[in-house]
Amino acid sequence: MCLILLSWQQQPDRPLIIAANRDEFYSRPSLAADIWPDHPQILAGRDLEHGGSWLGISRNGRFAAVTNLREVEHSGEHSRGDLVKDFLLSEKSTADYLEQLEAKKSIYRPFNFIGFDGHRLGYSNNSETGWQLLPPGCHAIGNIPLNSTNEKTAKGKSDMDAAVSTKTDHLTLLAMLQDKSPNGQHQDAFHHALSCRFVSVADFNYGTRSSSVVSRHRNGHWDFWEQRYNTNSADPNFLQVSALNHFQI
Repeated sequence: MCLILLSWQQQPDRPLIIAANRDEFYSRPSLAADIWPDHPQILAGRDLEHGGSWLGISRNGRFAAVTNLREVEHSGEHSRGDLVKDFLLSEKSTADYLEQLEAKKSIYRPFNFIGFDGHRLGYSNNSETGWQLLPPGCHAIGNIPLNSTNEKTAKGKSDMDAAVSTKTDHLTLLAMLQDKSPNGQHQDAFHHALSCRFVSVADFNYGTRSSSVVSRHRNGHWDFWEQRYNTNSADPNFLQVSALNHFQI
């Protein structure tokens, strides 16, 4: 997952709204968002290489997501996707989970992590010490620490803030996630492509695999939309929408 936009406590009826793109190599095997047969309390996509996830919710009101941290020197052996699975299966508060995570951050591959326990939204990464509970407002997490910013996260935060101020629907947010406009100036085509919200780097067989819009309602129910894209470069419908799935729990 390379971009997560969050609206936290900005709408009374939907206190948490997430709009996110997952960018990954097209060849990496994964499953679309669904109820996990081995953990039926989890609704999430699944990485078939390591068994974790990039974004998901649970029947007991929890949400978690991760992104990769680029240009971080240290790297553990454990998949960052395990953090999503572990948090969704946990019954710890956001604060307790992040405090316990602090002692073992180094065992994971570079990560930004977001967790919501039904009450509080928290953030951590393993390029810095400490963690934080997020204040109300709009937040953007890319492949840099939350406390940093670049053109991509700044524009995403601004667009998300504008969208939720009009009580927009999931289709508008999904369209927003498909923006192919570059952000900032870049010296090479690769970084130019990565600066777009919807990423496509055909030469590297890499790009946006899916878009997700998740809403937590005031009554505790969730709406989860996942839009997947055709990543078969030999297909005439390459990068077109291949499926739009909707779940309510």
